[in-house]
Amino acid sequence: MFKTAIFDLDGTLYNKSGLAMRLVLSQLRKGRLGMLKREREVRRELRGRHFASEDDFYNNFFARFAKPEFARRWYFEDYMPDMVAILRKHYRVAGWVASCMAELRTAGCKTAVFSDYGFMREKLEAIGFDLSWADFLFEAPALGGLKPCPESFEKIYQEMGVQPADCLMIGDREDTDGTGARSVGMAFVHVKNAARAPLNLTQVLTSINR
Repeated sequence: MFKTAIFDLDGTLYNKSGLAMRLVLSQLRKGRLGMLKREREVRRELRGRHFASEDDFYNNFFARFAKPEFARRWYFEDYMPDMVAILRKHYRVAGWVASCMAELRTAGCKTAVFSDYGFMREKLEAIGFDLSWADFLFEAPALGGLKPCPESFEKIYQEMGVQPADCLMIGDREDTDGTGARSVGMAFVHVKNAARAPLNLTQVLTSINR
């Protein structure tokens, strides 16, 4: 039935419990808690909206801060590297991921990871995810819109060379991963606990086209 499996990153490939608080404490020590709060507000404001390009997305993103250029430097030079460092110290890829990726490859299924954030390679490597496990890596800003932006999901299946009905999206959030996938005709599996393999994924794998 499915030719591709697309995995969300945060909360799906690893258990992100405690991550938000660790980021808060780290930014608080640096006197940047207000920046972090605004970043989360802006992310919610832009959720699901489509922009013409990655540059257009980030220009609109940082324009919503009181000091756009300062916010840009903080985001790319402090906040995202801080997140990567915290992941490297405290988090590891879920135990089921390596075998699942191998099983998918054996079944002839293309695999992808789709994240709402940049620094994706750095984040994956920080948690011990082998980049060779995935055929494609997709960052929502580069696609022009945060989940559940339909245009971003459309670009994914187009770049993977398949139809939406061929795609299975696996994620921890119904409102972003699930809504976005279903809006373009993809199937969705909800991961409720990143420590365990996605519910019914083994059964789903048996119907993948070889």
